[in-house]
Amino acid sequence: MTAFQPKTSLTDPASPVFGTVSTAVIGALALVDPAKLTEVQRRTLHAAAAALTGLYTAATVDQNRTVLVPLNAVAGLAAAAAALRFANAGDELESRMVRWLISAGVTRPRLCLAAGSAALTFAMFLADRAAARKEKYEAASLDELAQVRPLTPAVRELARAILTAAVVPGADALLAQLEKAEEVYWDEDFVPTAQFKIPDDVPRAVPHNQIFPVTARYEAETGLPLKVMLQIYDGKLEHLAIELVAETEEPVEHLLDGWPNPDEVRYVIDGPDGAPLPIGPTTQAQA
Repeated sequence: MTAFQPKTSLTDPASPVFGTVSTAVIGALALVDPAKLTEVQRRTLHAAAAALTGLYTAATVDQNRTVLVPLNAVAGLAAAAAALRFANAGDELESRMVRWLISAGVTRPRLCLAAGSAALTFAMFLADRAAARKEKYEAASLDELAQVRPLTPAVRELARAILTAAVVPGADALLAQLEKAEEVYWDEDFVPTAQFKIPDDVPRAVPHNQIFPVTARYEAETGLPLKVMLQIYDGKLEHLAIELVAETEEPVEHLLDGWPNPDEVRYVIDGPDGAPLPIGPTTQAQA
């Protein structure tokens, strides 16, 4: 249940093999009557059902999300523990459902219960498959619309000004990347994010993943304070973005019509306590 293993047919919730196997297994488990088992057999059934529940949950939860440990592993273990904890209650619920089916005139209630469980599982598989196809289609469509052009002078000069405003480890490698950078874009309208395309053979900066500690500050025409940030991913320039200084859900697109002039912004650097410190002439002279 690790997050970074390649998916196989049995771990891909959109795979027909996964849908068929999970439907068949869950349907088969519902055919077993716990009341006819010994205590040891019942515990074994509970353990097997809990393990299958955990594996099913781990396969269907987002496998690319990680906090301290992979999210799908946490979800799988939690689901397995919950299934084991409430196994006896589940047996009692099944028993009541069987009795209700018998009273309703159903001659083979266990088979009916198994069919219902299998149908529900297959419906969940179809929903997961549809969601996965939609996500894949949208991602493919976005990639098809992407275009590449030479880096615009405004982006290049602003990024260079941020990288040279102070002496920061890794800045030399990023400056070398900037000279070879291109820009990925989706339409001609201005957006407050410039996505970089960097060749694979360039030297990478350390730390590999970071928001560059120098940012550019200025104000929109409305007076709202803005900041320009450089995002570094895998040791390479990823994007340059304009954001509001104060955290808010308000979009900045409607406030802007272009990138600020490097001479009209204030440069700050992260201080020891995380607060931004102004960069003075002395610091700039050292760059």
